[in-house]
Amino acid sequence: MGLNYDPSKCKQIIDNIDIEFFRALFDPVRSELLIFLSANGEMTVGEIAEHFPQNRSVISRHLDFMNRYSIVQRRKEGREIYYKANKKFIADKFEATAHNMKALMNIKK
Repeated sequence: MGLNYDPSKCKQIIDNIDIEFFRALFDPVRSELLIFLSANGEMTVGEIAEHFPQNRSVISRHLDFMNRYSIVQRRKEGREIYYKANKKFIADKFEATAHNMKALMNIKK
């Protein structure tokens, strides 16, 4: 039995799933940062960096990238920048993705 490749079906998935969000989320360092922030709450970049082998500037770049995709929320207080996991947004994104994938794959409840 030969396999069929239908570009229109692939485009449907790409149009309905935020692939870039998941790429941003599932980078190994960023995944660890998310787990860490989810467990420990809001912290400054310096406080977060103390718990990782990467230097502060690398951690800061990862957090900035995560902020662009709303994986974390950022706020500035004086000279300090605080980050926290955007838990509800992430859970909602997973829920919407699961719903869209079920619809695209014709999976019934």
